[in-house]
Amino acid sequence: MKKIITVLSVLAVSACISTELSTQNKAYNNLQDARIRLYGQNRRPSSMEIEINGKTEKITVGGGLGQAFGSMLGVKGNESIGMPETELSKDPSAHSKLLSAIFFKEFVIPAGKEVKVTNSIHDVTNMGEYYTSTHRITTTTTFKGCNGDVITFIAEAGKDYEVAPISSNRECGVTVYEIK
Repeated sequence: MKKIITVLSVLAVSACISTELSTQNKAYNNLQDARIRLYGQNRRPSSMEIEINGKTEKITVGGGLGQAFGSMLGVKGNESIGMPETELSKDPSAHSKLLSAIFFKEFVIPAGKEVKVTNSIHDVTNMGEYYTSTHRITTTTTFKGCNGDVITFIAEAGKDYEVAPISSNRECGVTVYEIK
C-alpha cells in the first residue's frame, strides 16, 4: 500500500511541473520578443521564471517524470523553434552521462522583461547488495544535490539566449550566453 501511495504522490508532484509557457504557440516577432534555450537532464532540471501578460510563469526543463524517463532511455528529443546552433546545441548528447541524456527546449519570451534562470541537482540514493560466502552486505550511497544561484537578466528584442548548465556533476549553476 505504501508503494502505491508513493507512486501516486510522485505522479501528482510531477504533474505540477510546467514545461510550457503561455506563449508556446506564439509566432516569434524580433521587434518585441527574444528567444531562449534551456537544457535539462534527468535529476538535473533548469528553471526559468518570467512575467508574461502581468502573470509570473515558471517552467522547468528536465527533472519531470516523463522527461526523466525519456532522458534515461535516451529518447527525449530536443525541441527547437529555429534558434541558431551553438557548439552545445549541435550535439548535447556528447555531454550526457550514463542513463541521463542532456536535451534542450527553446521558448519565445517577451523582450524587456526580467528573466530568472537557475538549475539544481536532485539528491540520489543508490542501494546495493552483495553476498559473501557467509554474509549478505547491503550498501547505501547518497549523492547530495544542490541548487544553483539564480541569474537574472533583461531579455532584449531580437536576441537569442542560451542557458547552459555547469558541466560538473558536483556543482550547480548556469551561464547565460547571448547567441550571435
